[in-house]
Amino acid sequence: MRRKLRSSLLASALLAAAAPMLAVSLAPATAHAAVPETKRLALVDLQRVLLETSQGKKAKRDLEKAVSKSSAKLERKARELQQKYEDLQAKAAMLSEDELMKRSQELQQAEAELQMLYQAEQEDLMKKEGLLMEKIYKNASTVAKQLADKDGIQVILVRSELTVLYANPKLDITNRVIVAYDKKFK
Repeated sequence: MRRKLRSSLLASALLAAAAPMLAVSLAPATAHAAVPETKRLALVDLQRVLLETSQGKKAKRDLEKAVSKSSAKLERKARELQQKYEDLQAKAAMLSEDELMKRSQELQQAEAELQMLYQAEQEDLMKKEGLLMEKIYKNASTVAKQLADKDGIQVILVRSELTVLYANPKLDITNRVIVAYDKKFK
């Protein structure tokens, strides 16, 4: 019982001693008074801008066409290679060992070329997508800045689940950015 009382008294004394330090550390910082107060803040969902602007929709269609064309090309080459493998298996018993080895090496080389073509196509598509997205992002940034200048907005944040946990929906100006974007960049 005495130990509990002593521990309780010790804890109270420590808390009493720490209270002034805690109050100082939680007090508003006056040393940073030079930082201006932000009065107007807005959010823009760039994903929606990419998907809902006319330019974004066109970019998406163009990318889908490029992916489709690339996939068809790769599938055709893969079918041709598969057919060559099947032909070699069917004729393997009739071929000399040297001829079988030669054709096997040719097929392995063709398979390696197909893999390189696949990588090149992937890189090309990623590059096209990056260029299109960069263009739309720059245009959206220009439109957002114009809206900010017009409405006296000091800060516009990109709305994303990773960057903004919660925001009042009234702060979201995405619809205005989309409309202004489509007017400016037809």
